Amino acid sequence: MLVTGAAGFLGSHLVPRLIGAGADVCALDQPRAQHWPELERLGVATAVRADVRALAQPAHDAVLAGISSIIHLAAVGVVPEQIDIRDVVHGNVDGTLAVLMAAQRLGARVIYCGSCFEYGAGAGWTEDALPAPATEYGAAKAAGWLLAHAFARRTGLEVVSLRPFTMYGPGEPPSRLVPSVVRRALAGGAIDLTPGDQARDFVYVEDAADAFVAAATSHEAVGGTFNVCTGEPITVRDLVRQVLAATGSASVARFGALPYRPTEALMLSGDPSRTARVLGWRARVSLEEGLGRTIAWFRDVGAALPEYQLADATR
Repeated sequence: MLVTGAAGFLGSHLVPRLIGAGADVCALDQPRAQHWPELERLGVATAVRADVRALAQPAHDAVLAGISSIIHLAAVGVVPEQIDIRDVVHGNVDGTLAVLMAAQRLGARVIYCGSCFEYGAGAGWTEDALPAPATEYGAAKAAGWLLAHAFARRTGLEVVSLRPFTMYGPGEPPSRLVPSVVRRALAGGAIDLTPGDQARDFVYVEDAADAFVAAATSHEAVGGTFNVCTGEPITVRDLVRQVLAATGSASVARFGALPYRPTEALMLSGDPSRTARVLGWRARVSLEEGLGRTIAWFRDVGAALPEYQLADATR
C-alpha cells in the first residue's frame, strides 16, 4: 500500500495503523517532511522522498510494483500561511492526476483525501451536496475530487473519497487552533482569538485514520464519497474553555482580539450517517477525551519539540 503525504499530520497516525494491521506500507512525501524519522523507525517497507507529482511518470514504478491501494493524503494549502494560490492549485490538482495515472499503471485502488472545505459554510452537510467552496484550497480539493471520479468513470479505476472535517490531535501543525491554544494555556500566556462564535466539527486524528483503513478494505465503498466527522459541532469559544479547564490554566482568552478571516465560515459540520452505514465507521473518541490525549502529548512530547516553542510564552 502506498501512502502519499505519509509524513504529514494524518499520515503519521495512519501509517502506524496500517503497519499494525499487517500492511506493507510504501511512504511517499517531500524530502524535508517532518515525521520521516518516526515513520522509518516504524518499519515502512519503502520510503520515497519525492513530490507526489513525480508519480505522473513511471520513474518510481519499479519500487511500487505490487501496490494494490494508494491512499492519497498529500496536499498543499492545509495550513494556508504564505502559500501561493498557484501552488495550491497545481499541488492539489496535478498531484491528484499524478496519483490517478500511477494507479492506472499499477492497477491500484485510490482513496482520495478530500476536505470539508469543499462544501463551504453550513450545518450537517451530506455527501450529495454540490461543492460550494469559499477558499482556493477548498476549490482545489473539490477539483481533485471531480477529477478522481471522472477518471474512474472513464477507466474503471476504483476510487473512494473521504472528506475529513476539523482534525486535531498529537502532532497537529503548531499554527492551527488546538495546538495554538494548548501551547498558550500550558505556558500561562494570554490567548488572542477571534470572537469565537464559529462552530466546527472536530474529529480526533486517530479516528480519522481508522476511516481511511476502512475505506481501503471495503468493496461497498468503491465510487463513493464519505464524510469523516462526528456530526456534533462546537464553537471555538466553547472549545477554548474546555482546553483551559482541562489544563487548569490561568491563561486569559481574549475573544475578539483578532478579526475573523475574510472567508471564515461561522458553521461547518457534516453528517456521518453514510460513513457509518457503508464503512461501519463512527468517531469513537469524544472531544473531552481527545483534548485530554492531546494535552498529555504536548506536556510529555510536544513541549520539547522546537516547532512548538513559543517566541514569547508570557504575552
